[in-house]
Amino acid sequence: MQIKKKHLIWSIVSIMAFILGGEIFARYYLGLGTPPLTVAHPKIEYLCKPNQDGYRFGNHFIINQYGMRTEPFAAQKASGEFRIMVFGDSVVNGGNQTDQAALATTILKDRLRKATAKNVLVGNISAGSWGPGNWLAYAKEYGFFGADIVVLVISSHDYIDNPTFQALDKKTQPTENPFSALLEGITIYVPRYLPLLSADNKSTAAPKQFTAEAIEQEAQKGLDDLRRFLELAKSAAPNVLVLQHWEKPEIESGSANTGNMRIKVVCEQLGISPISLEPYFRRSIKNGANPYRDNLHPNEVGQQLIAEAILANMPNTYKPAAANR
Repeated sequence: MQIKKKHLIWSIVSIMAFILGGEIFARYYLGLGTPPLTVAHPKIEYLCKPNQDGYRFGNHFIINQYGMRTEPFAAQKASGEFRIMVFGDSVVNGGNQTDQAALATTILKDRLRKATAKNVLVGNISAGSWGPGNWLAYAKEYGFFGADIVVLVISSHDYIDNPTFQALDKKTQPTENPFSALLEGITIYVPRYLPLLSADNKSTAAPKQFTAEAIEQEAQKGLDDLRRFLELAKSAAPNVLVLQHWEKPEIESGSANTGNMRIKVVCEQLGISPISLEPYFRRSIKNGANPYRDNLHPNEVGQQLIAEAILANMPNTYKPAAANR
């Protein structure tokens, strides 16, 4: 009985040590347990939860009081301050895999501050899967914060990405930190990267099919919201730039998808000449520097290209001298 009792104690101690060690490994080595949080919003649909400062997968992320992936700042612009507000979705936001310092908006801010020695603020107003309806609602809710330049980075699929106001998926849009980093890894990331373990959890239902008429209705809604957002931006800021991001398959085929073409038409109707990111990304690929993390999202190289494109296309009155050469 005494031997069995010792075995039981050792078993319990071993299990506890394994759990504790796993928790430490998952939290401090893998960077789990502190995901960027999301909050639902009755008008915007959702946005990054305000006032966050943490690390995920070793990458630093900051969310300020306005739900931007930007350091906190005062709503009222200071005298002599230069402000750029960049709107977008996951392309601009960067997600868990992009460090705060590697974001296009951070790179742009640092370059402008260094080149001009001025007080420069670059806001990153974005969230994963945002579209025109989200940007429009955010602008109506918060305004443009006295921006000298409003920048929109938009992709082909965004023209049909309308708010649904469905309940947030806690696996992709967590609203609170998990109880355990180890448990988060086991329940969310192990099934994601080990398909055999998640096979039983996959839905067997056929994907929802949309008629051509329904797709066009969604497209009209998205394009109407885009038009209204750009009109609002033009009324609030002296300069508006639209950068059209190309997905990797678009680059490879050499042809823009329908969404990008229809977005361009809306911009031109409003007197805005959209700037294609295609030459920047194509040139990078040709030079052997892949700018994509997947078929859509830019990696650190791609984020730098976006910053370069914004800098190159700013009005000359705002550009540093080096950018004008």
